[in-house]
Amino acid sequence: MIPTRHKSPLSKALTWPLGAQAISAALVNTPHVGDLALSFSDSPVWPASEFQRLLRESAPYAILVAEYWPALKPGYSGPAFMVGEGRYKANWELRVNPVPRPLRSAAGSALREHGLPQVAEWLRSSGKAGWVSHSHCLKLVFAPADGTLTPLLTDGV
Repeated sequence: MIPTRHKSPLSKALTWPLGAQAISAALVNTPHVGDLALSFSDSPVWPASEFQRLLRESAPYAILVAEYWPALKPGYSGPAFMVGEGRYKANWELRVNPVPRPLRSAAGSALREHGLPQVAEWLRSSGKAGWVSHSHCLKLVFAPADGTLTPLLTDGV
């Protein structure tokens, strides 16, 4: 199971579209699954008032974000304790954002059917030459109005 690093408390009006167990099961045979950390956030954007506006307007927003950051070199004066804690290692992260309770089923289905297979493919693509030397991000944007999921990919930033 992918370890959960952080889970924010939510209001009763919100819930997560999928849990750690469903996400872990969908990605079990993918590369880097052992390197992933899972976070459950209470807001996909900052400030939280912007998220409330998105919800009121039924505007699309990212409900799952997969990110990779390459390892950093600590430099001449990099603190030894930070190196020891692994702060300079490559990072693989999955962040799940909440949805309104009435949309949990639609968002969860969209993630199971389309989103998590795209995350698995994104993880498989990390084997390409030079891929791990740059940051990468896959955002799965959910449109509450019609229940669709759109991938937004940023490579090599």
